[in-house]
Amino acid sequence: MLQQSFNLFHTERSSAAWDTTLLEQLLTGLLQQLDDLGACLGQVMGEEDSALGRTGPTLAVKRYFQGIHVYLQEKEYSDSTWEIVRVEITSQFLCVNKFLRKLRK
Repeated sequence: MLQQSFNLFHTERSSAAWDTTLLEQLLTGLLQQLDDLGACLGQVMGEEDSALGRTGPTLAVKRYFQGIHVYLQEKEYSDSTWEIVRVEITSQFLCVNKFLRKLRK
């Protein structure tokens, strides 16, 4: 999800609808999280286990973000469309955060 979010907000058209300073901060934060996650996964997963990441939930997340890309294209990357995407992504991150808190208990 972090990688797909980074890809989405790293597009050339996203800068038109966002404050560039805030967008750069978001991208920097996502990139740092991806680096940290990659380091953790590299320690835990073997080569054969990494193939599992290409199916199941990972594929569903990719399809979800592909749908967002298509939506943005259809709406010609308008500012209001980017705002809808921002709200949707925020909602998804809140769900993930809630899920992670339950796992920690």
